[in-house]
Amino acid sequence: MSGWIEAEKRVERAQELYGQGRLAEAAAELQAAIDVNPSNAAWYFNLGLTLEAMEDYRRACKAYQHALELEPHDIETLTCLGVNQTRCGRFLEAIKSFERVERIDPAFEPSYCNRIVTYCEMGDHDKAEQMFHLARLFKDQCPVCYHNIAGSYYARGEYDRAVDCWQQALKLDARYPQAHACIAEALWAQGKLDDARAHYEAELRTAPQDADTLADLGELLVELGRHQEAEDCFRRVLAIQPDHAGARFGLGEAALKRNLLDQAEAEFQKVLLSEPDYPGLHLHLAHVLLRKGRRSKAVKHLLAELDACGDEPALLQEIGLLLIRARRTRRANAVLKRLVRLCPTDPQAMHNLAISYFMLHRLEEGITCCRKALKLRPDYPLALYNLAIAHLQKGEVPRARRYAVRALTASPGNKQIVQLCRQLGAEGMLSRLTGRLNRPRGFRKMPS
Repeated sequence: MSGWIEAEKRVERAQELYGQGRLAEAAAELQAAIDVNPSNAAWYFNLGLTLEAMEDYRRACKAYQHALELEPHDIETLTCLGVNQTRCGRFLEAIKSFERVERIDPAFEPSYCNRIVTYCEMGDHDKAEQMFHLARLFKDQCPVCYHNIAGSYYARGEYDRAVDCWQQALKLDARYPQAHACIAEALWAQGKLDDARAHYEAELRTAPQDADTLADLGELLVELGRHQEAEDCFRRVLAIQPDHAGARFGLGEAALKRNLLDQAEAEFQKVLLSEPDYPGLHLHLAHVLLRKGRRSKAVKHLLAELDACGDEPALLQEIGLLLIRARRTRRANAVLKRLVRLCPTDPQAMHNLAISYFMLHRLEEGITCCRKALKLRPDYPLALYNLAIAHLQKGEVPRARRYAVRALTASPGNKQIVQLCRQLGAEGMLSRLTGRLNRPRGFRKMPS
């Protein structure tokens, strides 16, 4: 009997610790109580809630499953299990948990509301929208529903609809967590950077210690060119969470934008020690090292980034161009070939592959790629210019002249193209183009 009394005291102690935010200690007290009395479903449920707050979703699922072994028809436990199964990526199991809730109580709105997220994660947005409308039959004004369906619209790139739904969530609950931050992200995706900044700041007024929101605001400020303010944001993050790799990376990025190369390298190296697989880290280190003239080390980081980037076209493009800058043209050529296989209709990718061929003195292959780029984009000035150069190197001056004139037509103010036209003896066409462009626009005489 004394053991059971001690177990009850441990549960009371766990509740106090949970309220103080000492979650690991609370979980330990609950587990000790369960070891004494493993037949109390409520204790398993509370352990699940505690583990969930610790973001240990896998163990939270196990705790909820133990609770359900004792009380298999508890709809709150089933709902919590479904939520955490979704967080673990176990989507089909989550759907089954929510469907069990629906069979027990068809009017229990959270079984529909939470399924919105599960279906969104599965990419089934029609089902997500169906769950949204079903949930509203039982609870029309639910901020969680609006928040969840907004995530579905955001995933589909329907940013205006997503913003409208997050705004609706805020109308129902002015302090709804992360709603302003989500709106900011959607506005950022639309290029509305100043509006996005205002919403990040609104989020921080309700949650000033939210490290992730502060870090996101810092990244936005970097993009806005407000580097000192961005650094202040990142330092605030590190004061709250000293091991926040994103903030440390942001400090490096802000320093790189200001061309403070030693400071940038120092910050990136700190991230490398704590989180070597941080996305984009090796690419940014390569940028720094190339500017400092340390090509060999830059190449090592570029190859590390290449191993990690998979088939992300934008990264392949950047890595390829940086390898050209690092004078590793053969490797650049291989990367850009890979990019063209992934994006055969991208004229910029095709043109960059042409450049790598030209640098390898493989003129015919470079010319072929340039012509393919022009089929995709007939007025591409750089492709026209490089074709002119290539034909000039082959001694085919008339053909080089034709491409140079086309390049000038596509980009009349380009000094390099103007110089090439003069070199190729295309002054006649040049004077006609520039004369037409620079003719003064005075008053016209009335006809007599």
